[in-house]
Amino acid sequence: MSTNHEETLSATATLKNESSRQRWELFHRAIAHAKRSNDEALLEADSGSSESSGSKPLLSIVR
Repeated sequence: MSTNHEETLSATATLKNESSRQRWELFHRAIAHAKRSNDEALLEADSGSSESSGSKPLLSIVR
């Protein structure tokens, strides 16, 4: 009976670890996307393009 209990705990811990890993992966992907968007907006502003196909929001990273 104790081995069954240990297996259940192990499975639960594995699911929690996987869930945590996925959250961190999504977090890092979101940060990378925000950086890319911010860089693109800065380049667009620097180029002084008169064509504006809509106002894209400028994202900033707060540290």
